Amino acid sequence: MSAPTLKPSKPRRRLGRVVTPARLATAVTCVFWVFTIGTVLQAVIALTRTGALFGPDVPGQPGQSALVWLDIAPPLLQHAGTVLIHSGLAPGVQGAWNGATLGTAHPTAGQALAFTLTLLPPGLLRVGALYLAMRLARTAARGGVYTVQAARLVLILGWWLLAGALAVFVADGFARLNLLGQLVTWPPANWLHWPSSWGPSWPVVWFGLGLIIFARIMRVSAGMRADLEGTV
Repeated sequence: MSAPTLKPSKPRRRLGRVVTPARLATAVTCVFWVFTIGTVLQAVIALTRTGALFGPDVPGQPGQSALVWLDIAPPLLQHAGTVLIHSGLAPGVQGAWNGATLGTAHPTAGQALAFTLTLLPPGLLRVGALYLAMRLARTAARGGVYTVQAARLVLILGWWLLAGALAVFVADGFARLNLLGQLVTWPPANWLHWPSSWGPSWPVVWFGLGLIIFARIMRVSAGMRADLEGTV
């Protein structure tokens, strides 16, 4: 009777050989620094009125980039009127504006400051999330994913996204209303006219909630792993 032959171990998948934890940590670190530098650069440019990154054209002046701009929704257009009158519409047909873009190529110092404040809340949320992701990737590269420290970082990242998305919603909304008051001549809107389009990013909220739940699973798995290592 012949001895059973041992099956050769399967080679590691090509993706597993390329995407190692160390390389993933390096990639996340690079992305973090790119977004950090981009956020700082965008804020400096907006504050000093020296240019615009991905800014739209000034309405009515194609080819001239707006240094300060703001997209507004229908609830804030009541002073300008929302009925669309166009010669191309058929008789008896009316349309309504879905929104408008306000922009200026020669902003005042106050307008530039108010515009900068609209850029900071979402920028800080992204940079903070990437920083926590960078720390998580480095921790996973050193000791694995299912550790108490990794679970704690996932929990912090989840709460950062969940609470940060709501905080950005409030801060960004007030910053936009402040900028709107400096771009129009009619009485500025208050929080009662806060448009529904300026709501929290629900995908970010749900993703943060999912990370909080996943962090609990990771913590339990880390405890089971520690118990198994202690009994071996």
